[in-house]
Amino acid sequence: MSERLPARLRALASELTRLREQAGLTTRQVAARMGTSIATINRTENAKRTPSVADVATMLAIYGVTGAERTRILTMVEEVNSPGWMEVSPRFTHLLKALIDFESEAISIVNFGPSIVPGLLQTPGYARAITKTGLLDESQREALVSARMDRQKVLVKLVAPRYIAFLDEAALRRPYGGQEVMANQIRWLMDRAKLPNMEIRVIPFRHGGYRNPGHFAMFEFERTSRIVYVEHDGASGFLDELDDINLFAHTTSGLMKVALGSADSVNFLARILADYERS
Repeated sequence: MSERLPARLRALASELTRLREQAGLTTRQVAARMGTSIATINRTENAKRTPSVADVATMLAIYGVTGAERTRILTMVEEVNSPGWMEVSPRFTHLLKALIDFESEAISIVNFGPSIVPGLLQTPGYARAITKTGLLDESQREALVSARMDRQKVLVKLVAPRYIAFLDEAALRRPYGGQEVMANQIRWLMDRAKLPNMEIRVIPFRHGGYRNPGHFAMFEFERTSRIVYVEHDGASGFLDELDDINLFAHTTSGLMKVALGSADSVNFLARILADYERS
């Protein structure tokens, strides 16, 4: 059975590693300055140890982290063993670093897009179109689109995770950005479906109703328990309790039953593309 690893602890370990590297320090140098062992620093950065607030405060001082960033990370330490990790708008940016880390560390990712194509599969044009419906200004939208495109590199890296995306037909039929943008988006999905680690599964209208939990991503890791990311307008975050994980695993099994197979899904995408090209 996989060891349970709270979402905050996994994210904290990645944050501390990144900050040390940005400061240009080795674990040996940090251990010497703190008067502790290299093993202690390594275990902290590998999420094998829950550090104290005092330990992390010392690390942040060594790394030159101050102000709001210091407060945010120390709050993570204080809440590190709390179940789940939810944030309300406009604090979603606090979750983005963790989301990127989880995507890069996962060996398997399951994505469900009930109304829009998931971010890991969006084209730049489609991403710009859907972000225009929000409250961001142009510079914020471009930064978000750029970050989203950069995140997609995880799916084509040398050792890429297995990726399965379930897309409701509604996400494919709603013409965000117009016919040309959607045609390019469908072509991109068909292209992504050719990759050996990727699978696109479409849920057509004709298959009727099914349990729809909203947009989510489920991450599976090599030796630790899965984590689920849920995303909504008002609140988004990570679920790491066993009951929640089992619920979304059950949901995924249900999606597998109602979705078309891989080959049939690509054929379905081709028919939708033809509809957009005729428009």
